[in-house]
Amino acid sequence: MRLHNVALSLAAALAAGPAAAQLSNRGIAVESGLSAPLDGAGGPRATITLTASTWLEGRVEVVVRVAHGSADGTGGRAAASATSGTLGLRLSLGLAPVRPQVFVDAGWARIEEDGVASGLAAFGAGAALEWFPAVDFSVAPRAALRLVGGAPAVELTLALGGYF
Repeated sequence: MRLHNVALSLAAALAAGPAAAQLSNRGIAVESGLSAPLDGAGGPRATITLTASTWLEGRVEVVVRVAHGSADGTGGRAAASATSGTLGLRLSLGLAPVRPQVFVDAGWARIEEDGVASGLAAFGAGAALEWFPAVDFSVAPRAALRLVGGAPAVELTLALGGYF
């Protein structure tokens, strides 16, 4: 009976594929999703984001983020557009192939509404669950609370990232 269990364990270990992981320390990701203001002013904005990251120490990475969001004008609401750039830190709380993350960032934003542009401070904090289906390639749903000026918004995105 004991030999049978050893043989089964050995067969299972040999049949398993290698674990997907992140081997490189720099990454670039493209995110797409929606950002919805919490105060109900205006509707959800479609967002597209480019992020670049590099590991600092342990499980901490520095992240540079450039995002653009826009919403079409509808009855009573003008078209709006926002572009932001932030610098932040991201902490991975687990190991690949699936790892939870938390992040914070701060920077600037330029918002255009009714043809009027304004520059404002931008802040964000959130969480993600990064999954590696292949070595150095990840998929990560992310949720963040973003604050631009005094208008908080919830942002939900899906990121596709490559590490190099």
